[in-house]
Amino acid sequence: MTTRLPFKQLSLILVVFLVYGCATPVPKSELTPKLYSGTEKNVAVGVIEARPYVLSGNKDPRFEGIFRDQFGMPLPAFVSAERPGKERFVDLLSGMIKDGLSDAGSNVSVVSLPGGTSADDAWKKMAETGAGRYILMRVNESNWDDGGRNPTYKYNFDLVVAGKGATVLGSKNLAGTQTNRRAMRDPFDTYSLTYRGLIENLFSEPAIKQALGN
Repeated sequence: MTTRLPFKQLSLILVVFLVYGCATPVPKSELTPKLYSGTEKNVAVGVIEARPYVLSGNKDPRFEGIFRDQFGMPLPAFVSAERPGKERFVDLLSGMIKDGLSDAGSNVSVVSLPGGTSADDAWKKMAETGAGRYILMRVNESNWDDGGRNPTYKYNFDLVVAGKGATVLGSKNLAGTQTNRRAMRDPFDTYSLTYRGLIENLFSEPAIKQALGN
C-alpha cells in the first residue's frame, strides 16, 4: 500500500496538469468585473488581508485554497492553489477592481496594504493619492476546498467606501459558502470568474452605488 499511494497521487496530478493545461484560457475581458464610474472619477483602491491563517504565517499570502485527490486527500504543496509568481491574493483582487473601474472611466490608484492593516491606517495611505473616494476591501475569508466533483468555496468580504477625511459613506458585507461544478478550464480561471461575480455583487449594493455617486 505504501508504494501504491504515491503512484495514485502522481497519476492524478498528471491528469490535473494534462486536463487543465489543455483547457482554453478565459479571456481577460471575461475575468474583469463589470463595474461603473461615479461622479467622483478619481478613486483609490486597497485590499486588506485579514484571513487568520495567512496573518499567522500558516499560509502564504498567495493562498487561495487546496486541491484534493479523488479520495479527499490534500495533494502535495506544489499543486496547492497558489498562482505562479509573487502576487499576493489581495493584489489579485485589487487589480481586478482597478480593471473594472478603469474600464468604466475612473482614474484608479491602487494602494498596496500590508496584511492586517487597520482601516485608519488604510485611509491615511489612500489619502496620499489625492483621490476623492477611497474603496477599501477586507478579506476576512476566502478559501477553496477543491476536490471531487463539487469544489466548495467559503468567502467573507467587507467593502467600504469613504470620502476625504475618511468619512464612511457606505459599506457592504458579503459572506457565504458555494459549490461550483467543475468546468473544463484552468481552475484559477474558475476562481477568478467567481471573484468577478462577488465583486460585482458588492458594487451593486445600493449603499455602495450611492457612496460612489452613481
